[in-house]
Amino acid sequence: MSEHTLHISIGPVQGFVAQARRTRDLWAGSFLLSWMSGQLMASVLQQNGKIVFPSVVKENGKEYEPTDKMLAAILGKLLPENPRPIIGSLPNRFKAKVPANFDPESAVNEAKQKWQHLAETIWKSFVENAVNKNEKLNEDQKSRTRAIWERQIKSFWEIQWVKGEHPANKGEDAKWLDSRKNWRSHWPPEEGGDHCTTMGSWQELSGFIRSRERGKQDKFWKTLRENVGRLDLQDDERLCAIALVKRLFPKLESEQLKKTIGWSFQTKQTTNWPSTAYMSVAPWLMHIAKNPVLHPKLRDYVETIRKSVKEKFNQLTSEDGTRLPALKPLGPDANLDGNLFLETALANPRATPLKNVLQKPGEEDPDKEIRDKLLQSLKKLGKEVGGDAQPYYALLLMDGDRLGKLLQTPGEEKVSKAEEVSEALAKFVEKVPEVVGENNGVTIYAGGDDVLAMLPANQAIQCARNLRDAYDRAFQGLSSATNEKPTASCAIVFSHYHNPLRDVMSLAHTELDEVAKEQNGRNSLALAIMQASGVHNRWVSQFGGTTAQPESLKALYNKIVESKDLYSTGFFYNLRERYGEWFSECCNEERKAIALAEYYKGKGNQPKTDAKQKEADNAVNAFLAACQTQQGKDKENNPPEKKVTKVTKESFQIDGAFIARFLAELDRFEPPKKEENS
Repeated sequence: MSEHTLHISIGPVQGFVAQARRTRDLWAGSFLLSWMSGQLMASVLQQNGKIVFPSVVKENGKEYEPTDKMLAAILGKLLPENPRPIIGSLPNRFKAKVPANFDPESAVNEAKQKWQHLAETIWKSFVENAVNKNEKLNEDQKSRTRAIWERQIKSFWEIQWVKGEHPANKGEDAKWLDSRKNWRSHWPPEEGGDHCTTMGSWQELSGFIRSRERGKQDKFWKTLRENVGRLDLQDDERLCAIALVKRLFPKLESEQLKKTIGWSFQTKQTTNWPSTAYMSVAPWLMHIAKNPVLHPKLRDYVETIRKSVKEKFNQLTSEDGTRLPALKPLGPDANLDGNLFLETALANPRATPLKNVLQKPGEEDPDKEIRDKLLQSLKKLGKEVGGDAQPYYALLLMDGDRLGKLLQTPGEEKVSKAEEVSEALAKFVEKVPEVVGENNGVTIYAGGDDVLAMLPANQAIQCARNLRDAYDRAFQGLSSATNEKPTASCAIVFSHYHNPLRDVMSLAHTELDEVAKEQNGRNSLALAIMQASGVHNRWVSQFGGTTAQPESLKALYNKIVESKDLYSTGFFYNLRERYGEWFSECCNEERKAIALAEYYKGKGNQPKTDAKQKEADNAVNAFLAACQTQQGKDKENNPPEKKVTKVTKESFQIDGAFIARFLAELDRFEPPKKEENS
């Protein structure tokens, strides 16, 4: 029987993954999207098809054995080294060879049925009981809630496919799916009423209009909250059916998980993802972990909390499932909720409830006396540590560059190297959790050429460098003659922990797609600082090259950490404000002369001894190197027989210095003062 080529994709990607309020939502969206793609792949394999791209199976006689952990679990062939995969590893689109009579709609319907079965299990486990016992809901209102649930669950996924005979010109079929997407055939239903607080284009589940039925709406969500737990559904959250599936599916019982997704998770493996606040205070806790003299100081603070809240203490150890390697020396003392290490968060009774919970906005804090005591204890601990914990973490996105072009070969061969490229990507994905873990981060998604991770701010740049090295190693020895060397681009957003995750994800995608890839010519690292008041600093450069980024940026960061007084307070600011764009555009000699003059001025025009001059020269050189970036530009309209070449040019971005200083402030602590003998 003849074979056909099948391309298939599932979405919406950003509409499902990025719309999140907590780390667990990000993970759940990535996991379920990957799981749905796996359902489609499984259906193809079970109907005698073969997955061509990505590399997820290997031939074993007449059968294909899964090599991807998630696909293996879906097929019921758990791999010994990872019997319970928790990280999504399957991309949202794939290519397959299928029998000519293969019906893609059968695979689509089967995947949607799996999704609906999962959703129905969540409805019966968490929602149905809460709806039925709510005395403010009559039968019509209960039916309305059920109708909203069914409408949203059944209409959410957009699965597109194209099947046809193998094209004579190898590689031409890569364009099929993109052309298919121009033919819009999926129209989500109109959503009325109040919208979900997480996925804003969908209606919240109660169906009540808050402007005239606030009491009934609040009662609905209070009843549901009591059924699932306040930690899983906060007071200000009113969610749609899709957001509730993302939030609640990890809470299903072990047997329910096996019957729905195909396997169960280990305890706390999926419900205890580090909060953005906790990841923000991680550098501070790491500093404590590296200094044994500070361990008892932290323990004193933990004991103060334990004695103050007593039976409520366990509710404040929400990070007991988080295992950052660098915090291991602290043991259970590192399990406290991240808010308890941040003064502004601890001072807010709504953000950090202690023994009692505020019932109404504007109500007086019922735990004011306890809170004041803990704030004093935290300030004391900050002095012992040599600085306070800072409220910034890092979100990292990474993506391969132009894989479509990489699969094409010049000349007469025109043979697709999809299998080789796919195997290289599989090697890379296998290393991602290890690389991220070594940098004390958590991998949220790693599939195909995409990576999403959350890290302590002080280790994110090193992690990006390590991931790029792992990507390069995975592609070493690729035998195909390709138009371009395999590269990947990366974006890191250093965000205030209080910023909505969907906004942080949106900025990360902008920095990756529009800045690192399009504006800077790919093979680039883009950085941005997102404070509570908005985006303040941006910097982008190609990896490596003549400017050796991001190593030069990290070198400046290290200098600032090691020497508090190396640069005067206004050094970077004055150069930017006094000289503006001209400073960035002038020649290197002029720029260095100006920077040296400003450096001496900030030091009070100290005597220029040989030692001082050498110190000034080194400091200014480190500053200039960090801001000197490399930009790649593709030469367009090359004759088809020539390979695409690149020209590079250097640019000067003073924001690099501000980013280095920002990161240094997060990771610099005054050494604990020695107590004088009385």
